[in-house]
Amino acid sequence: MRLEKGQDLFGYDNGCDMAESEPLSGMGEMFYIDGEPDVVADARRLILESFGDLEFYEEGHRYLLHGKRLNSVSGIGHRFIARPFNEAAQAAAYAERHGETAEYWIRKWRCNSFRATTLGTKTHEFGESLGYLLAGHPEMIRDSVRVQYNKEYNYLAPIHAKEEAVESFMKELPSSYHLVMNETKVYSGKNPDSSKNLKEQICGTFDMLYWYDGNGDDTKAGFVILDYKTNAKLYSEYNRNYGRMLLPPFDDFYEEDYGLYVIQLNLYALMLEDIGLPVIARKIVWLKDDGTYKIVDTPEVSDILRSVL
Repeated sequence: MRLEKGQDLFGYDNGCDMAESEPLSGMGEMFYIDGEPDVVADARRLILESFGDLEFYEEGHRYLLHGKRLNSVSGIGHRFIARPFNEAAQAAAYAERHGETAEYWIRKWRCNSFRATTLGTKTHEFGESLGYLLAGHPEMIRDSVRVQYNKEYNYLAPIHAKEEAVESFMKELPSSYHLVMNETKVYSGKNPDSSKNLKEQICGTFDMLYWYDGNGDDTKAGFVILDYKTNAKLYSEYNRNYGRMLLPPFDDFYEEDYGLYVIQLNLYALMLEDIGLPVIARKIVWLKDDGTYKIVDTPEVSDILRSVL
């Protein structure tokens, strides 16, 4: 399947003139993978042309669209937390129960958080690089992990358990999944039906987008968003035991990381659907400390998000 100029995958006008677009910037250049279906290359081109004007700056984790700063997807879910974490109060209570000072526990928590964030970033960069390497593009390996690449054997070496989990996931991914893009910036507000656009323009970066070819059944084909998560836990046993839920309209979900990720992955899907790419699944790839992984499906809540954001 190949897109006609200015059409999405459903044949509707998407406002993009694919033949006369300006040079791509900010998101890399168009590339191809040997043997990929036409629909995959067409989707990749459409994404690059639709979202190439979004800029990201590591310092301050800032996204800018034509000079305007946009809120990130990663923070949207926290708006629905009924009991936000009060660091000072929790540290004081913890110090009273376990000794040391509140400042001691704040420092310890922040250092642990920094370590986890750094490990997560490193793991994501490894996953992005391995995905492109296996797709035949070693030139797209990130500079931060290039030292792990053995050119003679075309091998990217995992150096900790979560990278081993990534390697296992990639090797076990069925051949019916075709890579579209990794680590790609997107934003809302591109739907040609303005009534479906969010009132607030937001943005974010998804980890992976694949085209599932239906494995012989075209009626099951569609795009699948996958997102690596390196958390020690996705679920909160405490909040589940005490019935602590997110705020409406997401009060069917417990106040825990899984519930926040449901919102996050659906926002990515919403932004891709806005340009005509049908997302059929949103999956968490949960990377474990023992080098294993687990695929966790998330439900579709895009319509709810359109109604509240």
